[in-house]
Amino acid sequence: SVGQPWNGRLVNGAALPEGDGYRIRRPSRAYGANHVVEHLQRAIAGVRAMYDVHTLAIGDLSASEGGKIGDHRSHQSGLDVDVGFYFHRVPEGYPDTFVAANSDLDLDATWALLTAFVRSTELDTGVQMIFLDYDVQASLYKFAKKRGTPDADLEAIFQYPRGKDALAGIVRHWPHHADHLHVRFKSGD
Repeated sequence: SVGQPWNGRLVNGAALPEGDGYRIRRPSRAYGANHVVEHLQRAIAGVRAMYDVHTLAIGDLSASEGGKIGDHRSHQSGLDVDVGFYFHRVPEGYPDTFVAANSDLDLDATWALLTAFVRSTELDTGVQMIFLDYDVQASLYKFAKKRGTPDADLEAIFQYPRGKDALAGIVRHWPHHADHLHVRFKSGD
């Protein structure tokens, strides 16, 4: 990864290989820094080990050499990945397209995926930030609180309930992220 996620490129990046439990929507945009690909595969495998889940939609990472790709301000340096949600019933068109969180959202499995990413934040190559719609944050926050997640952990993870503009939490609101997690990793430098 060279430069910033919004102004960078990718050198010797890794192609996310086809794998069990996920579908790559656009293989030409499925290149990332090696550690990003490894963390992503590990998080998905962890959820699959705990839950009987459907195939997960994987959106864009970066182009093979990074740089600007359509529909994104970032995704230029192999540090960003868009990841769909888990549902109780697979929505029509999914995993070929992302589907917004709805009443069929599998909160257990989606929470497990989110926390798998969050657990890596202490690592130099771990998650830096996750972008997610504020209302979807609210659903996950309330679910996690109800199951007994400590308030201090919820405060560290979520921007919710402090407002969409609060500069707090690993998970932050960003418009047009009601149908996927946008996971940004550290460069590892």
